[in-house]
Amino acid sequence: MVQEQAQKQAELPPLRTHTLQLRQRGRMYPSNSTQPRNSEEFAVGATLAQNSYGSLEPLLAAFWSLSKTGRPCKLIIFAEHDAHQLDGVASLQALPADVRWVPNELPTRELLEGCDVLVSLQYGVPLLVLQARSLRIPIITTAVRVPEALQNQRTVVFIHPGDKYGLQEALLRLAEQPKQRAFFAKDETISKYYSHSYLWREDGPTTRNMPASKGRALIKKALFGIMPSKQLLEHGNRHTAQIALTIDDGPDPAYTPRILNILRDRGVKATFFVVGGAAEQYPKIVARMKEEGHEVGSHSYSHPYFHQLSWEGAIREINMTQWVLDRILGQECKLFRPPHGKLSLRSLIPAWAAGQHVVMWNIDLKDYRASVGEVEAQLDRTFFSSGDIILYHGVNEASLRALPYVIDAALDQGREAVTISELIRH
Repeated sequence: MVQEQAQKQAELPPLRTHTLQLRQRGRMYPSNSTQPRNSEEFAVGATLAQNSYGSLEPLLAAFWSLSKTGRPCKLIIFAEHDAHQLDGVASLQALPADVRWVPNELPTRELLEGCDVLVSLQYGVPLLVLQARSLRIPIITTAVRVPEALQNQRTVVFIHPGDKYGLQEALLRLAEQPKQRAFFAKDETISKYYSHSYLWREDGPTTRNMPASKGRALIKKALFGIMPSKQLLEHGNRHTAQIALTIDDGPDPAYTPRILNILRDRGVKATFFVVGGAAEQYPKIVARMKEEGHEVGSHSYSHPYFHQLSWEGAIREINMTQWVLDRILGQECKLFRPPHGKLSLRSLIPAWAAGQHVVMWNIDLKDYRASVGEVEAQLDRTFFSSGDIILYHGVNEASLRALPYVIDAALDQGREAVTISELIRH
């Protein structure tokens, strides 16, 4: 066994040789350009975490082994352009035709659809993996925290972190198989667990702000009536001139820093309900939230429909997010908001068992998929009162542009914007 490993190691050139060989093959083009797809070409997508330069070596080693088969192949790296990773590819000077580096914040759906496999070299599961599964793209992942939707799937291959030989073997095996995405649809369960609008930030066929059924609305009203506010909160004290602005679904590398800038410039504190998988991918943004005086709560690990999960899966979503946030923030996460605002036993009981306060809202400006002018129009129809909890997302240009106007309207008549914990103290 030792001799076999030594022989394999001898076959792998060092990282610098990888980059030079890749650079010498093929024409160079920028990361956001479009190239015609060779039907025989095997396209490997890869997502790297921040500061994960060490993941480049096994990735490029596996890609180099794949290229030795003689089959045309291409590597697309979805990752942050941070200093550590750029140092690793500085010798390239310009990216070659069969290696493309794409910043995470750029639109990726078209490039992702062109991939035959997505390699995720992270301990957790970023949104890109869920997007790839929704497109029936096979996954190779080193994740140790895994949502229920990815478990027991034939087209999701788990390897140990740092297992370069396992990565090589998985890539070679997939490259030898014919392209069978229609067959992979038999494994497809992503649409059961995740909304199209969350995965792609756009409307699906049935996702546009549908009114809740009367039955569900009555059940929700009854819950708010019988549960103490320390366990289930809809709004704060109506006699105290305070409101709470809450931001869901981040952190997003393109929009969340800009939201934080607006809040800083306005001197406003907010509460961010973050998705654990995204927090794991962008921990510095979450740390900045705390540093600037905002509060951070859990919005689950992967933003699923909780009523579709098993009890084990629901508990895992709560616990994985709490584990991630506790380590980023250095303190225990006490707040939870269920994805899509859906209250169910599977979202409430695991959250309460984890000692978390379930926080809803009473003002929804429906900015999630808003176009220019729609948030302002909704704002004109909204009457703010003391104790309001405002739901906002800020994940598109229209909602980001409208945020200062939302803040001004909410703070009218001398109201103060506070965090959820401050709101419930009064």
